[in-house]
Amino acid sequence: MKFFLQILIFILSFQSSVKSNDIRDFQIEGISVGDSALDFFSKKELKESPDIFDYKNKIYRYYFLYYSKSQTYDALQITVKPNDKKFIIHAIDGHISFKKNIDDCYKRKKEVKKELDIFFGFEADDDAGNHPFDNTGDSKYSRSSYTLDDGGFVEIICYDMSKEFEKNGFEDRFAVTLKTKEFLKFLTNEAYD
Repeated sequence: MKFFLQILIFILSFQSSVKSNDIRDFQIEGISVGDSALDFFSKKELKESPDIFDYKNKIYRYYFLYYSKSQTYDALQITVKPNDKKFIIHAIDGHISFKKNIDDCYKRKKEVKKELDIFFGFEADDDAGNHPFDNTGDSKYSRSSYTLDDGGFVEIICYDMSKEFEKNGFEDRFAVTLKTKEFLKFLTNEAYD
């Protein structure tokens, strides 16, 4: 029940009317795409992030952070362009760990999807596959995604990581993600070539 209330808080944290079509109107922990990461994290906090990843050609970089001010998520993932001195956010993910039972993640994803289908007024596109960072194909994802009128992208995902990846600190987890159209295009067309 507590998780369900947290998801309602997520839904209610949207700043605009129910039928928003601009990804910048949505927030995770009060943070939106288009904001500066420096309004929420110091450069030192970003630099000392436990996981920093540069995508192909270093066009984008994400910082995986344990956010002490978080009310809902165990960690946040902030994606910026590394050469942008303003650290404008192009994607933000809220992550909740599911160390004990991945089936609980799938149940919660189903609950959240049902609520978001109603919220957005259309059903999500669903897909599943191999996690792109695991070349063995043993790590999986299950995703429901919503494309907004402005091309922004909202998704809810369960990641079921392989035992080998779990030994290296990667956990099974639930994620809520907000992405700009520009970053989504990069991920789709360039990031993993």
